[in-house]
Amino acid sequence: MKPDLVIFDMDGVVFDSEKVYYTANKLAADELGMDYSLEYYRRFVGAGNDQMMVEMAQDFGDEELIKNFMQRSYNLINPLVSAGKMELKPGFLELTQHLRAQKTPYVLASSNDRHQIDFYLTTTKMDLGFDLIVSADDVTEAKPSPEIFMQAWQKAGQPEKNKTLVIEDSHNGILAANRAGLPVAMVPDLILPTAYDTTNTMGIFKTLHDLQKSLA
Repeated sequence: MKPDLVIFDMDGVVFDSEKVYYTANKLAADELGMDYSLEYYRRFVGAGNDQMMVEMAQDFGDEELIKNFMQRSYNLINPLVSAGKMELKPGFLELTQHLRAQKTPYVLASSNDRHQIDFYLTTTKMDLGFDLIVSADDVTEAKPSPEIFMQAWQKAGQPEKNKTLVIEDSHNGILAANRAGLPVAMVPDLILPTAYDTTNTMGIFKTLHDLQKSLA
């Protein structure tokens, strides 16, 4: 497939950020005496903070505790990023170099807040070449709603949907792309693909390097 537009998810696709988020969550949980594991964290990958807060409040039975946990986690993320812990996913630079050589526009559609995205880009001192950025600030519903991908596609000029490619790492992201009617490739990060993901994507790729080979 040679796409006319590529839409990147950010966390777990562009940046190896899930590890940073988990580290911040774990530090906050330990401070607050909460039992918190990587397996538990995986439940919320790609789901958005609102859903995470609701489910954690139910699981721990203390809404105020979860508010404190989320605020402490949030406060710990930026120092970790400033300390150089936010790294690009392997193959991202090579893939985007290939897209630029092919004159294929690529955009970012991230469930993160815009100010946080800008902080990551500024702190890592990287111009990643996105033609536009759509963030959580631009939508009313989180994934698996298709809203963020529909906005990205529309703002990028609405090329033929079958010539647009979304790159995702999470089940909720796959669902969102499917509901938007956009082809999607999965490069799993912290969570393995489900049976649904395997049958509803153009492919499951171990790395962005592998995905790039399919676009040649």
